[in-house]
Amino acid sequence: MTRPRELFVPARISHVETYDPGEVRKVAFTLPETFEVDGRPVPIRDRMHPGSAFLVKPFGVRTQKYRRRMYTRSNCSDESPRVLETIINDTHKEKADTSPWWQTDDLVQRSRTGGSVDVCVNYDETRSELVVYQNTQTVDPTTLVLEADHEWRSMRIVAVALSTGITPFLAYVRYMKSRAFGGTADGHFSLIVSVKKPRQLMEHQALLDLSQEFPQHFSYHPVLTREWPEDWAHGKGRIVRVLTDEGQETRVNLAPLIALEPNLSQCHVRFCGNALAKDQLVLGLEQAQLAPLSFRCETW
Repeated sequence: MTRPRELFVPARISHVETYDPGEVRKVAFTLPETFEVDGRPVPIRDRMHPGSAFLVKPFGVRTQKYRRRMYTRSNCSDESPRVLETIINDTHKEKADTSPWWQTDDLVQRSRTGGSVDVCVNYDETRSELVVYQNTQTVDPTTLVLEADHEWRSMRIVAVALSTGITPFLAYVRYMKSRAFGGTADGHFSLIVSVKKPRQLMEHQALLDLSQEFPQHFSYHPVLTREWPEDWAHGKGRIVRVLTDEGQETRVNLAPLIALEPNLSQCHVRFCGNALAKDQLVLGLEQAQLAPLSFRCETW
């Protein structure tokens, strides 16, 4: 089978929203309806699955070169075809290259002047179309691609997101909403989001509103770990607490998480965040003898 021809198409930087200055931003790129290939216009199709990532070429501030980078999509192709949205944080790692650029004034200036970022598409010559590249369509333990409609509609899913780990689950929520969260099916999606401070909460009010609109199918639990206002009515502190005594086995206290979702053993657990936190969550589930119906994750 012939591999599709890979091309990069300029996508206009159509939206930049800063949640936490210098730390976290939402960015959207709008692809054109067509792109010229071999002298003729070819339509661009967007069939990305919720939970998958697209490939772009942002600028690297350290290398001063454009680099290939994957970013998980936070909206879905059904509601916003050819508009690829993602949420990006500055990693603050020593060798960080592209992550700091997303937080710069240069990005904002480019968005104001019609600037673009190259987005990867695959040229399907047999169907004469360009298809937005997605990193995977496979549902397995190491991906967060959403299950097929006939599956998730009857699943009780608990998603745990640390900071920008909310990104794939926002795509879930938007996709599920477009299908009325499965309508009369008995599925339920619970989203637990942990961030350090209020300004790092992403799509907070929209998620609160959605939990009111679909209370039988969706619940939202925001948690602040470092600072919160006096009138904060939601979770406070870490949802997974590690207890260590010198020379003794590490113990993980999941009581704050269980308080939010008491029936983890009857749910499908999904996690997106750093690898250490994932390992702590898995250890805590083992120590509490809580075995979810399934566990899938993506980590950084």
